[in-house]
Amino acid sequence: MPATVVDSVIEMSYDSASGPQIPGLAGLSKLTFASGLPGFPEVRDFVLSVLAEDFLPFARLQSTDQPGVGFTVVAPGLLYPDYSIEIDDEDQEALGVRSSDDVVTMVMVTVPRPPATPSANLLGPIVVNRFTGAAAQVVQYRSSYRVAEALPV
Repeated sequence: MPATVVDSVIEMSYDSASGPQIPGLAGLSKLTFASGLPGFPEVRDFVLSVLAEDFLPFARLQSTDQPGVGFTVVAPGLLYPDYSIEIDDEDQEALGVRSSDDVVTMVMVTVPRPPATPSANLLGPIVVNRFTGAAAQVVQYRSSYRVAEALPV
């Protein structure tokens, strides 16, 4: 039976003395995608960092395997308050998730050249075990979410 997980909002901040702060993932030095990401199967280890104070709540998911691979991400609940996902038993086991409290979700954001509109991939959220750093992109097969949902204004 899949577990429904309501988005956990990542509270990000920027401190001028110590730089980016991501308390929901405090203490994690890396996020590990055991199976890689779709289109990037060999890229498995990433770090998450706040871009800069001016760009909050957006963050950067940056590969440590291939420095040229990185993604802009955001906690979906900050932009889409009713967003929720399902994590099936297989993904829960792979990520070591026991409850929704173990999970932080993020979605990838595409920022095209103007005048195109930035969008978020709500169909394939990134699910992270906030205690271990185990991560996966978990496609929401039974949802009406889209891979390119316009960011709210």
